[in-house]
Amino acid sequence: MKTIKDVLLDFFEDEIKEVRVVMEKAKEVPLDFRLTEDSRTLLELVNHIAQIPQIDVDIYSGKFPSGEETHKLELKLNKKKIDDVLKVFDDSCNYLRKYFEKLTDEDLLKETLRPFYEPDSPPQAWTQFLPKLTTHLALHKGVLWSYLKAAKANVNMFTYYGAK
Repeated sequence: MKTIKDVLLDFFEDEIKEVRVVMEKAKEVPLDFRLTEDSRTLLELVNHIAQIPQIDVDIYSGKFPSGEETHKLELKLNKKKIDDVLKVFDDSCNYLRKYFEKLTDEDLLKETLRPFYEPDSPPQAWTQFLPKLTTHLALHKGVLWSYLKAAKANVNMFTYYGAK
């Protein structure tokens, strides 16, 4: 029988496979491409996506008491080439896996987490935050796919769902 952790991590693993396929397609587009004048560049967007697993774990776990610490790590992890960004993504996913491997289902259900940006919210559990983190990745996968489509990259709905 699967544990709660298994179910949550399976959901995460399925999404990151799809995200990585879309991120690899960013090699086909100039890194300074913007969807609109005031949007992030393609490079800024893929850097953000690559960092989500690690940054979100650190935010939700309380490792970062403010946005300042978060921003410092983001700057440190930012890369200038897609292959380097993909390495950050892989490392970030491994960071999340390593963090969760030590947690029990009981740990995942404890409502002790409160990110710095929600100081007045009730504490929540990893059973709320890991799906939220995974959907954060899915949201940005969709944004990246839209960038790639607008830039005439070779992407389609199969790409979006992780087909190479």
